Amino acid sequence: MLLTLAAAAIGAATFSDLPRDVFPDLSAPVFNIIVQNASMGPEELETAIAIPLENALAGLPGARRVRSSSQLGVAQVTVELEPDADYYLGRQLVAERVAQVASSLPPGSEPPLLSSLTGRLNEVMELTLEAAPGAADPMTLRDLAELEIRNRLLAVPGIAAVERLGGYLREVQVQLDPERMSARGVTLSEVQHAVETASANAAAGFVVQGSIEWSVRAVGRAERPEDLASTVVAMRGDVPVLLGDVAEVRDAPAIRRGLAHRLEGEVVSLRVVRQFGADTAEVSEGVHAALAELRPTLPEGVSLEVAYDQAELVDEALSGVGRAVLIGALLVVLVLFVLLGDARGAFVVTLTLPLSIAIAGLVLPWLGVGLNTMTLGGLAIAVGLLVDASIIVVENVMHRTEGLARGPELRARAIDAAAEVARPIAFATLIVVAVFLPLFAMQGIEGRMYAPLAAAVIASLGASLALALTFTPVLASIVLRPSASAGSEVGVVRALRRAYEPLLAWAMRHAWLVRITALLVTVPAVVIAMRIGGDLMPRLDEGALLIQTVLPTEASLEEVDLLNHRVEDALREFPEVDDVVRRTGRSERTEDPMPHTISDVLVVLRPDRARSGQQLADAMRVRLERVPGVTALFTTPLGMRIDEGLGGTPADIAVRIFGPDSARLATFAEQAREIVERVPGTADVRAERASSLPQIRIEVDRAAAARVGLTPGDVVEAVRIGMVGDVAGELWRGPRRVDVLLRLQDAHRGDLAAIRGLLLDGHDGTRIPLGQVARIEQTLGPAAIRREAGSRRVAVESSVSGRDLASTAAEIRAALFEQLELPTGYFFDVGGRVETQARATRSLALAIAVAIAAVLVLLYIALGSLEETLVILATLPDAFVGGILALWISGETWNVSSLVGLIGLFGIAVQNGLVLVTQTRGLVAEGLPFEAALERASLGRLRPKVMTAATAMLGLLPILVLPLRGTEIERPLAIVMIGGLATSTLFTLLALPTFYALVERLRQRRASAR
Repeated sequence: MLLTLAAAAIGAATFSDLPRDVFPDLSAPVFNIIVQNASMGPEELETAIAIPLENALAGLPGARRVRSSSQLGVAQVTVELEPDADYYLGRQLVAERVAQVASSLPPGSEPPLLSSLTGRLNEVMELTLEAAPGAADPMTLRDLAELEIRNRLLAVPGIAAVERLGGYLREVQVQLDPERMSARGVTLSEVQHAVETASANAAAGFVVQGSIEWSVRAVGRAERPEDLASTVVAMRGDVPVLLGDVAEVRDAPAIRRGLAHRLEGEVVSLRVVRQFGADTAEVSEGVHAALAELRPTLPEGVSLEVAYDQAELVDEALSGVGRAVLIGALLVVLVLFVLLGDARGAFVVTLTLPLSIAIAGLVLPWLGVGLNTMTLGGLAIAVGLLVDASIIVVENVMHRTEGLARGPELRARAIDAAAEVARPIAFATLIVVAVFLPLFAMQGIEGRMYAPLAAAVIASLGASLALALTFTPVLASIVLRPSASAGSEVGVVRALRRAYEPLLAWAMRHAWLVRITALLVTVPAVVIAMRIGGDLMPRLDEGALLIQTVLPTEASLEEVDLLNHRVEDALREFPEVDDVVRRTGRSERTEDPMPHTISDVLVVLRPDRARSGQQLADAMRVRLERVPGVTALFTTPLGMRIDEGLGGTPADIAVRIFGPDSARLATFAEQAREIVERVPGTADVRAERASSLPQIRIEVDRAAAARVGLTPGDVVEAVRIGMVGDVAGELWRGPRRVDVLLRLQDAHRGDLAAIRGLLLDGHDGTRIPLGQVARIEQTLGPAAIRREAGSRRVAVESSVSGRDLASTAAEIRAALFEQLELPTGYFFDVGGRVETQARATRSLALAIAVAIAAVLVLLYIALGSLEETLVILATLPDAFVGGILALWISGETWNVSSLVGLIGLFGIAVQNGLVLVTQTRGLVAEGLPFEAALERASLGRLRPKVMTAATAMLGLLPILVLPLRGTEIERPLAIVMIGGLATSTLFTLLALPTFYALVERLRQRRASAR
């Protein structure tokens, strides 16, 4: 007993130290390679960067899919490895392949950035740096975010990165004036050389003077724009031409492709990304402690606020599911005290609950399981099962020690009583364990999600079995007071017996009617099951919505910001909305190269709202349809990260059309969009824009360039530096480094006339306007080029509202096959969340088959009779009936949660059948005729049957009926198991005896025929 209590204490302490999160670690080996080249368009990026990287990564061991996206200035290549591939080995292999291509990337390309796409699953907090009017300008805010705040947050244990967006990134710009350059005869190459050599330090060895050694440093690094401006560019006679004579050198904002907004003004957004395996709650605590240190150091009028904290969701979800487990345990204890008939015996059995859960805490860390909603969901399932073994042991101890006085004989008899029932309770426990074991073999998101649930069930049941055979008999021998009335039934059980006895007699008299009815009810249930829709997983109410807004690709950043202001104003009209924070586009250096026309709008909801998140999403969708030019996709912060990180898109359904020509793909995408919109249940339908991006095309006139001694490369390089700019150096300001950008003044690059007048340096020092050596025209070109499976592709994305995912996708697929005519070389498929859903359904179907086979094998080993094994398995169809009807009545779908509930139902549903068969066989062995033995076993074991079913159902009941945050994921599971247990218990009580009698009669006839 002391060892048990010590193990429980250590296990309870271990439980409190487990890493906490909403879901288990869903990170998969999906890697993102990002290459930025501001001077290249989508076509050039595709040819020069995306395709070489795709070819290098396509042959990677374990690669499932390679896709890419090329848009103005940035190319992104994503490689997905098999779900069970080693993450760090995969990252190393990807890095090696990327390094092979990096040396051949075109000039002006930044080094490839290798990140994990599933790092988005680890974005746990969003902060905003805000300033009161006049307190600080956007560039100052960004300075604070880039240095002080980012560095302090990175010092918090468990943080991997802090992504900044918004404000203006500071850089020193050397803005060239072509007229002043021409007047002083200064060429672009001379300016470049001056800027590149204007700031440098070097170590110059050391000098020994006597006993002292002096290190020598040559210091010439510029610290201010004025230092750069005083740099000599050229000598004209005896007069130096300084950089400040031909250019304006000053601090200026970098070109930005994104911004952040909250309430009435622009802010700087900081996303905190935790390390893989880090505890979300601990990271949040560390960040809040860092914020408390940072806030007093900020300038007056500047504030640092928390916009989103996933730790709050973790706490609420774990608290909600934890309360459901606790309430379920209290209901189980109530059943024990009501039905067991002995308060001391009920107390002994009750102790099994906390001790089993605590001891399970010793095993979970070895299995790599943390504390999340899935782990607690497994404990909710187990709560009603943990007492079964101890109930049987306590009942047998009470029976075997009747009339004995306390002492060594009583303890020895109690231990013998436990040994008598050890084999049947061990097999009963093993059957439940066996049906959950296949969950460990599943891959993908379903395996990662529900392996912790299976681990919690198995670990706690294993602990309960060990306690039932060791701790329970010893404690029972101490606590129980054996008496002649110890085994008497309580009034509730006697009332149940009085009601059950005539029903059983009627069922035995009308055996054929009962059998046929039991078989026939499965037929409509199968029909209903086929009509129940399919989905991936239930949506968790996160207390926030994430709305992704999309504008036409030709829209400027200013126009995108203006229209999203209208979106924010519309959202704030809802009284349930507490806060709205928006991130538009991408940062200057980022692992998430989102186009500037796409925004993530975070809508934080009030906790005391009356409407659910889904109801609000539906209402907001209708309201935003009145904002012109804006397409909105509704999801949740964590839901989007899971869908986008694992499926490549946050959309429920993505129709992907493949082919070689972008213009034709755009046409087919528009046709597919119209088809998808006509399918009932679709919402937020949008087609990716594959073309129609306004471009100013500068095409070099080779002959004209040759006449003035310029190569096409000279012209293109001058245009690149003049228009985009060239990072020619950097300034050090304390610990911070600021880029020095060389480019033309805005007045000489702002419109078509200025571009035509851009002056180039001829071979003889003359200045040639760009319009003389190049054709400049306004045209249209692709906004982005997306590739997958070695081919260009475009996608049509859609959400699903008011209908199940699987049937909607099936109807879309059928409509596209019938109505979308694609020529040779073009094809389509349907992906998104539905792709993951189909894969999960296949995995779970296999797990269900394995679970049934495991139950069959264990029952046969326990009974040694195939006929009796099949009699017990006859319970399963009627268990299916209850689960299916419950699912249908509740309006739920077949999803990962409900299918896992079906698996768990198998192991629990057969237990009462096993009890009936083993008890009947025992009475027959004592000399009773089979019919009498069957009747006595059916009536005599009524209490354990009722207790087994009641405790299992009541343990899950709080998840089903209480609106607790975090229980949404396990609710379909609870519906299936409670409904299935209700019908399987009814079948066991009334129909199973008739089937068992039939099998025994047939066996006797076969024996007599021999």
